[in-house]
Amino acid sequence: MMKNIYKILLTGVIGLFLFACEDEDTLRIPQDFGKGPNVRIIVDPDFSFIDFDDLSSAKLQFDLYSESKNLGTVEIRAFYSSGGVNSDTVTMKTYTQADIDAANGVLKDQDITAQALVDALDLPGGLGGLAGGDSFTFLNRTTMDNGTVYPSTTVGGNSNVTPNITNSSATTSFTTSFTLFVGCPSDQAEFVGTYSSVITTSNFGGFIGSTNDEVTITFKGPEPFRYQISDISSLAYVPFGGQAYPGDIYDICGSPQMLPTNTFGATVDTGGGTWDPDTGTLTLNLFESFNGLTWTVVLTKK
Repeated sequence: MMKNIYKILLTGVIGLFLFACEDEDTLRIPQDFGKGPNVRIIVDPDFSFIDFDDLSSAKLQFDLYSESKNLGTVEIRAFYSSGGVNSDTVTMKTYTQADIDAANGVLKDQDITAQALVDALDLPGGLGGLAGGDSFTFLNRTTMDNGTVYPSTTVGGNSNVTPNITNSSATTSFTTSFTLFVGCPSDQAEFVGTYSSVITTSNFGGFIGSTNDEVTITFKGPEPFRYQISDISSLAYVPFGGQAYPGDIYDICGSPQMLPTNTFGATVDTGGGTWDPDTGTLTLNLFESFNGLTWTVVLTKK
């Protein structure tokens, strides 16, 4: 009898201990769980990048769809990225349930201009400070009428917006983010293909005349003007134990710009490259820091 009483008391004490140690901060599941937001954002493909050739008129344009009836606010927020450095994040647009209801759940042709972005973010140089390859990332922060924020972190560090409802414009019920790059429309059919390459000038005589008859240029993305070249060195390093070295380039409104890469050392574009779509000729001027080598490579489309 005494043993049974002891077991009952012990069980009760353990239960009280566990209840007392429960962290209230981990109780993040709202009482109306299951009534999450339906907020889809579809970017107009004609305004899916910041046009570097016409920055004064450049803009993002999108449609916002929602079937929800319990929204507090939908905020479209943005931050700027350049050279791997991100700006602060600011709110560019805010919609309420009343706004969405008034539009019957479909807000068409919403826009945010490049000028509005640089002003809100207080970017140095304004529009003139933008460079090809820079980007603006847009975030959807939706607050329900009960105060629950989407996306936010739940128990165990998980997001309350799960992958199965995002990342497909056709089926998603909640758009979390999307990115616009600074650049121009790039004709992929013009760039993509097989090329022959030759090094025409270099500060090292052993590089001059090096060739590679099978160089491919493929579209890489995610930027709408980013490509990969299978070899930027015309096999010039092969006699020294090297190989073909790939590199990525941006087509910035017809002016090629190679992104930093590695050959025998860190290799960068020194500028002045050209692209002639009529002849299919691409020229890049490169510098490799470890050996102090410079060279100009000319690629001609077959």
